[in-house]
Amino acid sequence: MTAEIHHLPLARPEPGQLTQVADRLYWLRMPLPYQLNHINLWLAEDDDGWTLVDCGIKIDDVMAIWDELFAGPLSAKPLKRIICTHCHPDHMGLAGWLLARTGAEFVTTRAEWAMGRLFSMQDAFDADLYRRHFNECGCGDEISKMGADRFAGTHKIYSTVPTRFTSVRAGATLAMGGHDWRVIIGLGHAFEQACLYSATLNILIAGDQILPRITPAILIHGNNPNGNPLDDFLESNRGFRDLPGDVTVLPSHNLPFTGMHRRLDEYDAHHAERLEETLRICAEPTHAFEVSTKLFKRDLSDHHLFFALGETLAHLRYLEAQGRMVKSDSGGVVLHTAN
Repeated sequence: MTAEIHHLPLARPEPGQLTQVADRLYWLRMPLPYQLNHINLWLAEDDDGWTLVDCGIKIDDVMAIWDELFAGPLSAKPLKRIICTHCHPDHMGLAGWLLARTGAEFVTTRAEWAMGRLFSMQDAFDADLYRRHFNECGCGDEISKMGADRFAGTHKIYSTVPTRFTSVRAGATLAMGGHDWRVIIGLGHAFEQACLYSATLNILIAGDQILPRITPAILIHGNNPNGNPLDDFLESNRGFRDLPGDVTVLPSHNLPFTGMHRRLDEYDAHHAERLEETLRICAEPTHAFEVSTKLFKRDLSDHHLFFALGETLAHLRYLEAQGRMVKSDSGGVVLHTAN
């Protein structure tokens, strides 16, 4: 039987405070302007400077905390390297701003760098394409316009993503804080997410791939409607199964924990249950927006409404790829029927 999930007995750091979690490794917490109101960042200390894992989102509150850090705890040594696990704005949003300030080396995977560059550009999301996408999902004109407008504004929560970077890939080794860290790639939530494992510390910096309380958002977007991110997610999670059962996981949200293998089991069970429920909902032809309202029964904010729809599409697409779901067109709206 896999070990239960246990949170480490560490106090959450206050904004601008560093909490030590291991030898030369520190926990930093930054605010987010959402219901999920924080992101965990990690700082590794070497004799000649700091390595930062993830950056925070581009909002005034986060930049003010960075100002305080550079004037205080980080004033004695330079920030020499920034590693971004993936391109989402809470992770890469301030990369360009921090690099312009510090001259640090920027490290990430090729896919995350490329998509981060794209997301930080004003015209990254084609509003007309997204409006059509949401209409095809059965959202109707008003919700479709709202969704298209939200995605079109994504660039506002990024500073520029640097044009120059150092690429890493699966199996690469990075030295930081006096320890070697092996890159393990997670897929599905992002495009080529770089998780970092230290065998000497038995610690995994997991990004958003493995979280203790919530499931990572696995979404289909309008610019890649035929992808299969749920299959990518479940398949790539197998790459973490060879880590020790007592590995300590440092996630990007919520608290550090042990019991990673139990959490992976829970992900498998959660998505299996969601898939079966999706099949039941689609006993008759049903559009994706209606499916999402039945899968996610609680009241959703405008922000979470489109996350729910994207995740619903990921489950529908997974079933379609397995031959368990078929699509049809009804006046420009796509209907899904269990096969």
